[in-house]
Amino acid sequence: MKPKNINVSKPSHSLRGSGLLIAASLLSTGSIAHAATESSGLYLDFFGGFSGLSNGDLIQSGATSKGNYDGGTVVGMAIGKHLNKDWDLEAEWFYRSNEISSVTGGPFNGASEGDFASTNLMFNALYNFYADDKIRLYCGLGIGLMQEVDIDMTIGGVEQEFSENWVPAAQLILGASYPINQNFSATAEVRYHYASSPDLEAANGGSRVKADYSGYSALLGLRYSF
Repeated sequence: MKPKNINVSKPSHSLRGSGLLIAASLLSTGSIAHAATESSGLYLDFFGGFSGLSNGDLIQSGATSKGNYDGGTVVGMAIGKHLNKDWDLEAEWFYRSNEISSVTGGPFNGASEGDFASTNLMFNALYNFYADDKIRLYCGLGIGLMQEVDIDMTIGGVEQEFSENWVPAAQLILGASYPINQNFSATAEVRYHYASSPDLEAANGGSRVKADYSGYSALLGLRYSF
């Protein structure tokens, strides 16, 4: 009896079509995931610059001294999210410090060799009011807390320190960003920072001090967009 012919057929058109469909689906899924990553809208900011602190009152037990401060520095970072073409939200942390120039009158007359500094945690809403291929202009409002604010000064050779934690603060922001490449942008901002007159506790247990704390800053930064 002759053996039966065994038909070894080539893959069917339907199987090849299914394979192509699966491959196309995987490629499509990968492309969508890649596009989602590119358009995540997340960014990191690193910035620093000049801190100017307004002259203000230092009030202890009803007596007032006038504090004058030198220019100082600000350094910080933020993580943000582009919500749409108009709005961004971000959370930021920064440190600012200004040396005491002079203190006149009142209980701290003649104070020297000190500084007025704070660490800040802020949440900012930024509005992009102009944008083209070269530049983006924005303004914003930030609210948050000074994690710590403290003033140190030396009076008659004795160092005194006053501080407080979690003090409410706010800021106004005006800035511009310039794209360097697909991921990096350079930023420039001016800000006004306001925290009213926090009530500071004496480190040595003495009388508390109400100290005016407001000022401005000029910043340069580098932004990385994911």
